[in-house]
Amino acid sequence: MAPALLLGCLAMGGAEQPCARCHPSETAAFERSPMGRSVGAPSVFAEGRIVHKLSGSTITIEQRGPVLEHRLEERGVAAKYPVAYSVGAGIVGYSYMVRLGRYLFQSPASYYTQTKSWDLTPGYETEAHLDFTHEISSGCLFCHTGSVNLIGGTANQFGDPPFTPISCERCHGSSAAHLKNPVPGSIVNPARLAPASRDSVCEQCHLEGEVRVLNPGRNWWDFQAGQAAESVFVTYLRTGPSGTLRAVSQSELLARSQCARQSGGRFWCGTCHRPHGNQSHANQPHANQPHANQQNRAQALRQVCLSCHSDLFAHHQAAAECVSCHMPRLRPTNVAHSAITDHSIPRIARAPQPEVRSADSEPKAWREPDPALVRRDLGLAYFDLASSTHAAPDLRQAYQILSQLPPHARQDDPAVEADLGSLLLAQGEAQLAIRMFARASAQDPSNARYIYCLGTALERAGKMEEAVQELKRSIELDPSQPDAYLELAQLYKKSGRETESRNALREYLRFMPQNIQLR
Repeated sequence: MAPALLLGCLAMGGAEQPCARCHPSETAAFERSPMGRSVGAPSVFAEGRIVHKLSGSTITIEQRGPVLEHRLEERGVAAKYPVAYSVGAGIVGYSYMVRLGRYLFQSPASYYTQTKSWDLTPGYETEAHLDFTHEISSGCLFCHTGSVNLIGGTANQFGDPPFTPISCERCHGSSAAHLKNPVPGSIVNPARLAPASRDSVCEQCHLEGEVRVLNPGRNWWDFQAGQAAESVFVTYLRTGPSGTLRAVSQSELLARSQCARQSGGRFWCGTCHRPHGNQSHANQPHANQPHANQQNRAQALRQVCLSCHSDLFAHHQAAAECVSCHMPRLRPTNVAHSAITDHSIPRIARAPQPEVRSADSEPKAWREPDPALVRRDLGLAYFDLASSTHAAPDLRQAYQILSQLPPHARQDDPAVEADLGSLLLAQGEAQLAIRMFARASAQDPSNARYIYCLGTALERAGKMEEAVQELKRSIELDPSQPDAYLELAQLYKKSGRETESRNALREYLRFMPQNIQLR
């Protein structure tokens, strides 16, 4: 059994057994598939060492008995953690999680299988200082696990075990009705769904876009196979050329292909891919599978192509396979040491380079949500884009759209209130920002980030004692977030309360004793 599923079965009593009783070959094939192996016990390869030039720090990867250990050192200060879980199926590589009580954090070290090398985890490359501070939330695990075991009222505190591996239900929906009445039609068959719902099964994880926005009152895990994804969340892409080629872009590339565009909706992911491992379809082989299996896959794909292009060789030179010319490998710009398959299926082979694109075009929904949510979701998309790019045009568009929503739409939506509060605070409107953050935190009282932002706005307005109380409340709700401690320490220092400032930083070190920067 694959390590990911072994972990799940030991912890949860055999997540796949209900399906395996009647569908043993499909279940066994799924367990061997990349989805079946997407998370599990730490995968161990060669030991290694990474040097981070920006900070001068080093990461050492060592195997100590059964434990994989990641050790980070900067200027003589070191932190070391045992790895709790690995994430990924090894097609591109593995990233790693460490556990601190109820919390999970991403290690700055990842293993890249295509180059057999250790390097920084995506997202850490441009940071001035490294640490084990990239926290894992429920949303981070959406595409690599089957379910999460969250502590009630939180988005980043996990029980034991923290998650289960991906199961059959990810593509087929709940099995409850089918187990009671196991007949065709009592469980989701993606191939028989309407195109938007069918494609959503794959797009939930294989369409990253520029940004994703949750609809009001939704969380990522509300999505179930059989629904259209936009009933839960909306994925946005830049309408013009966008500047990057993302590693997770298979769905958008496929949609550009003439194969998909000319098929009338018939050509989809399942035309070539079957997680059940049916040899008549073209599954992605495991990195360690024999070369012969990869040849079989290429031949299976050739048969898929010939099912539409039956007269191809009347005007095309003989070819044993189609992939090498028409699905070349491309290098994504957001994940190092990797290559992805070009799902745009170009007729004429082209240089494997992303186009140079404009970064200020309007984000466009992959599929629009309910009409009542179109402007709301677009405004939040602009804000999320601006949060990462700090682009003034995106900030202006976010404020223009969100501030013009009907009053009831703004005031009953904590995400909108909080984003407007951030935009107002950036404009120096602290009093208005306080009102926005207060409403957001009242509607979502377990959201420590909203309360932190309220504390920051109160500090900007000169209301120091109120700011202290809100920052303390934020820390009490979620002691894992360093920003609240740092803001509180700075506030105390401005007030000449040096001892309390130092105590605030010590309080964070009680939560994360190995934090390098604060030591």
